[in-house]
Amino acid sequence: MRKIPLVPVAAGLIAGIAVGHSATAISSSLWLALMALPLLAAAALRIWRQELDSRIFLPLLALLFFALGGTMCRLTDPRYDSRHWTSLLNDTSAGDPSAHPHFLALRLKETPVPHERSWRTTVEVMALDGRKTHGEVNLFLRKDSTAANLRYGDSLLLHVYMDHEGMPLYTTGDHLLVLGRDSTSLRARSEAIRMRLLRRMQEGPMERRYSGMAEALTLGWRGDMDKALHLQFRDAGIVHLLCVSGLHVGLLAWIVGTLMIGVGKERRGRILRGVVQLVTLWGFALLTGLAPATTRAALMFSLFILNHMAGRRTDRLNILSLAALVMLTAQPMLLFNVGWQLSFAATAAILLSRPAIFLFRNFAWQAAVVSTAATLGTLPITLATFHQLQPYFLLANIVIVPLAALLLAFSLLYLATPCSLTAWPAEWLFRGCDWLTDGIARLPHAVINDLNPSPLTTALLSGTIIFIWVTINISISRYQKSKNSPPC
Repeated sequence: MRKIPLVPVAAGLIAGIAVGHSATAISSSLWLALMALPLLAAAALRIWRQELDSRIFLPLLALLFFALGGTMCRLTDPRYDSRHWTSLLNDTSAGDPSAHPHFLALRLKETPVPHERSWRTTVEVMALDGRKTHGEVNLFLRKDSTAANLRYGDSLLLHVYMDHEGMPLYTTGDHLLVLGRDSTSLRARSEAIRMRLLRRMQEGPMERRYSGMAEALTLGWRGDMDKALHLQFRDAGIVHLLCVSGLHVGLLAWIVGTLMIGVGKERRGRILRGVVQLVTLWGFALLTGLAPATTRAALMFSLFILNHMAGRRTDRLNILSLAALVMLTAQPMLLFNVGWQLSFAATAAILLSRPAIFLFRNFAWQAAVVSTAATLGTLPITLATFHQLQPYFLLANIVIVPLAALLLAFSLLYLATPCSLTAWPAEWLFRGCDWLTDGIARLPHAVINDLNPSPLTTALLSGTIIFIWVTINISISRYQKSKNSPPC
């Protein structure tokens, strides 16, 4: 624990948020009292002149963050927040809130994305019937010209009927008034650039079935994704390849680092390479719309890069724990976001697999182990959330995910210059992935549906996977040490 002190601290914060969300009987005052316990214990030990070594200090610090997590959860959970817009909704009338229309002042947090019958976006609620409030909601708009012209940062006034739950909202352009547009912020400007690049790609020569994949990989735009192709990747167990996530951010950092390998490994070279990687990662995050998964991945890899720039040998699990502490302290309810859970579970599984990854200095082997570790690490979450299992996911990850770096590189090249010369190699790779995923998705029992594991089953499955995977990597690590140790 002395090598990874932030791991128990992050675990305490996560446990506190989880307990604070589920244990509704514990009041905020009790959580505050629990926060005082480790502080009083530390003060008493110092008064008695007892040294606070790691065996005492870390449990006290973990307990403090456990209480902090529960306190922050109570302060930010919409169920206990009297200023949240759903709370105000139930207070606006003595009777049924759906009995009369409401006026919502909204601000778009993302550009609407087209679906089969509607446009979907996430909005921030600024006011309800003239009363200031806060919170988010998913907004679905029927396909009309109003929805197509909306952009990130637009201020809207929505006239709508709502039920007791208050979410999501379904409406038409007739009930929507655009009040203003954000054109000055960095995010709004990057979104304008993103839309111009998207139009260029849409007008390019690449076949429509595959240009939607290129748009998803480079700009995070999934509105043009071929539905049949998306289902095909999902049934093969590699739908994560079509979503901008930690995999793509990590591949982009690796591509930039590989291209700049000539700057050397000395301090000046490390700093130059790190600065270019940081600028590239956050530029990519802005261009893809600063989606939550991309932002989380950019933050995590930024911490890794900064650690390397400083020439420190900090344990990577410590850096991952620091990223979790930063994100959950800023937004405790992020813990219940499936994307956040998948990102951190996959990254933790990859970090625990370092001995297996570097067992052979072969790119295909390393890519296969990384994809296998990420898939196994997220398996309990996907089963509990999506109730599906793709039995051939390991085969698909081992065969196709190693091509992800080439897919991303050629898609970025096509983004820069959408012409026939750049479209051909990217389209050729997409066709190959299309053929492979189609073959895997057609195998017998490629998808097993209606799986509903209980919390106990999910916990046992998680523990079994962690135990087996950690045991394998510890065995590999010991084997490598014995192989490299000098003979007696």
